[in-house]
Amino acid sequence: MSNSTLEQNELLSKQLQNLFKAQNTRNELYQEFEIAFKDYLSEKCPAEQYHSICRIVTEGFQDVSMEIQNIERDISNKVIARMIRDLQETERKKLQETVQIQILTIQAKETDKDYDETINQHQQRLKEVVEKIQEIMDELREEMVGLASLVC
Repeated sequence: MSNSTLEQNELLSKQLQNLFKAQNTRNELYQEFEIAFKDYLSEKCPAEQYHSICRIVTEGFQDVSMEIQNIERDISNKVIARMIRDLQETERKKLQETVQIQILTIQAKETDKDYDETINQHQQRLKEVVEKIQEIMDELREEMVGLASLVC
C-alpha cells in the first residue's frame, strides 16, 4: 500500500472517529431533551426552564449537525459521505418525530382532546427512524473496522 493511500485511510479513520464523537454528543443531547420533557410533564420543571433547555439543546443539535456536515464535506470516500448524508437526513426525521410527540403529548395534557392514536403513529415512525439510524451507524462502524485493518 502506498504512503498516500495509507495517509488517506488514516485521515478517513480520524474523520470517522470525529463523526462517532459528534453522534455521541447528539445522543447525549437527546437524553437531556427527554429528561427535561419528562420533568416538565411531571411538573418538576417549570415551563420557562423547559423552554430554555429546549433552546440550549436545539443550539447543540445545530452545532453537531454543522460539525457532521463539515466531516461529510471533507470526506473523499463518496460512499461513506453518502452514508453520512443519510445519517443526517434520518436524524432530522428523528428530531421532527420527537418534537411532534412532545407537542401532541403536551396538547393532550392541556386539553380534553385524545391524541393517543396520533402519538402512537409518531412513536412507531420514531422507532423505525431510530432503527434506520442504528443500521447506518453499524455500517459506518464496519467501514471503520475495515479501515483499521488497512492502517495497522
